[in-house]
Amino acid sequence: MRWQIEEFIFNEKQQSLTSKEQVQQLEPMVVELLAYFCSQQNQIISREQLIEQVWAGRLITDNAVSKVITKLRKSLNDDPKKPRFIATFPKKGYKFIASVLPVNDVKADEELILSDVSTISPNKEQLKVIAVNNDNKLISQKALTMILIILFTLIALLFWQFSNDEPQIFTQVKALTRDSGRESKAQISPDGQYLAYIEFSDKKMHLWIKDLNNQTSIEVSHGEANNIWVDSASWNSDGSMFVYLVTNSDSCRYFIREFNAMKLGEPELLHNCTSGSYGKIAYTHDDDKVIFTENEGRNTPFTLFEMNLTTGVKRKLNQPEVFLEGNSQFDLHPSKNKLLISSPDKQIWEGFYSLDLDTDELKLLFKQNAFICCGRWSHSGERVVLMGEHPANQLVSYNLKGDDRRVIYTGSEQLKVPERHANGKDYLFPIIQLNQNVNYFNFATNTSSLIAHTSVDDRLATFAHHNDTQLAYVSLSTGTEEVWLTDNEAKKHRKITNFKDSRHYVELLWSYNGENLLGVTLNEIHLIDNKTGLSQMLKIPQVEIRGVSWKNDKTVSYSIMDKGSWRIRYYDIKTHQVRTESNDWKYIRYAKKLNDTIWQDSSDKLFYGSKPLEISDSEILQTELLNGRIFNLKKSGSKWAWQERVNRKYKLMIKSSLSEKAKETLTSDGYHFDMSNRGILFHTQEGLESDIYQTVSER
Repeated sequence: MRWQIEEFIFNEKQQSLTSKEQVQQLEPMVVELLAYFCSQQNQIISREQLIEQVWAGRLITDNAVSKVITKLRKSLNDDPKKPRFIATFPKKGYKFIASVLPVNDVKADEELILSDVSTISPNKEQLKVIAVNNDNKLISQKALTMILIILFTLIALLFWQFSNDEPQIFTQVKALTRDSGRESKAQISPDGQYLAYIEFSDKKMHLWIKDLNNQTSIEVSHGEANNIWVDSASWNSDGSMFVYLVTNSDSCRYFIREFNAMKLGEPELLHNCTSGSYGKIAYTHDDDKVIFTENEGRNTPFTLFEMNLTTGVKRKLNQPEVFLEGNSQFDLHPSKNKLLISSPDKQIWEGFYSLDLDTDELKLLFKQNAFICCGRWSHSGERVVLMGEHPANQLVSYNLKGDDRRVIYTGSEQLKVPERHANGKDYLFPIIQLNQNVNYFNFATNTSSLIAHTSVDDRLATFAHHNDTQLAYVSLSTGTEEVWLTDNEAKKHRKITNFKDSRHYVELLWSYNGENLLGVTLNEIHLIDNKTGLSQMLKIPQVEIRGVSWKNDKTVSYSIMDKGSWRIRYYDIKTHQVRTESNDWKYIRYAKKLNDTIWQDSSDKLFYGSKPLEISDSEILQTELLNGRIFNLKKSGSKWAWQERVNRKYKLMIKSSLSEKAKETLTSDGYHFDMSNRGILFHTQEGLESDIYQTVSER
């Protein structure tokens, strides 16, 4: 549907708002809100009515409604004090007061089709040929007939290529789920009628199957215990069976189950995997064989196996060498007995490999010089489709050599791993709406306040050492990651960088003199000048990097894997020289005050201080020193702080001294935090939602 809204043309199908000045791509929820307003103009609509009709009754906050209203007003350039489009009626709701008229789509489409045909259909003048002789005669009827045949053959080939050429460009998506939790891992049945997907809610994973015709759903459950998670489903060739994962902290099991018209058979155990192994399972084209992943426990890489369902025999597949999570991501070719394996290498670059399941031949297709997950075969099997680089609001298609990059879909929100639709044309993927804020907890007042709270992702907040009222953080408020500065009262925010790429930082660190920041990715360290905002990459090998800190204002400390062990390296930012720590230290977190330095040796013993003293405190020894790749344990004077992960939340524990018991001070939604003598910087999520969307093919 298209609407004329004052000076704008609103196209629901293309999710666009067009004026003489620009064409705006709208977010999915903004599109749904504006479409509803257009159908309900000059009527006062309550928040409850909006939640019921636009948000489909999902449990959301009033603030979520306000944010979408604000985004729509911004797109329409509408002043809430002098509204031309959306009028607010306190305690009653909103009224769309602009002039709205439906646009005749059929007429517009006919004009577009006619204009397209005129550009490719031969006219009479094109069918004439000037005679070679000067008698101005037309060529013979036979030659003219041949030319007509050639021309119409070329036109037919043109139309054939247009209808079969991959990749298709998608301009429209539609929601398949609107649950209150976070939905992901969509797998559609071979007939396209049933959708299996995961919903995270009530602090656990739920596996649902939805009938897309009548919108009814059933849960694939394994008891009522809160610690049981059901995950990762896959259909067989005719949709009569599916396999899936059931796991908790003590067990890991793969099951098979019959399915018939929304009725489930009894679960049958296929395999007991290693406890703590949260893997993936999928059918091959042979319904008697499945592929699954398994690791040796938490934080260990995954390995690929094939299992024969009749004999129960499993075999390890030929696969790339494992780094990080290893070979956890794979996809079965749409028609051939081949896997596409997405696997990071030693440099933490993502490689895409083809594995022939019949011959066990492994072939590298191409690599991305970035950590971009996860590749899927296109519908033809002749291309690879994956998410774009951070913040991943695109679907991108490559040929099997990694060339011919084409963006096939662009949205305004972050999307996750795509999957093929059974219709042979479209793709499914989750769209995520993440709103993470930066908070400051003041030790003196024992209160928290918001520091950065845009409607998107604000994170990695860190105190400046030279002035602990000054802060730096990373924000997506301009559409890409940028570094911002503010203070602990959030009086003024200033963007200092203007990056031209899609870098994704996992850590941000001030130098002690305040002149520079370090931005750390999975395999790079960037030196950022705080005056100019310019950055340069440290000249070190692109490998997995952990535990970065400033040793002093000229020297950066970090750890990399060396001959099977983590070892410290020092980088001089002036000379670009690298040297190895001579002693047997695994990680070191240096601090401006040397007594706050934390050490860990190769046997995992912990120490602190300028002259390392071993830590014997049982509470601290039970913490994980690294949360992912950054330090989870911090010290400031007599205070110690760390986070403990519980049900995807982080309890921040503070120990006033080694002689006192740790206390839970607050709960955070992010793995990153920072501490000074004044307080704590931490992160909370105002909203994290995801729904499964499907592209809408126009062919």
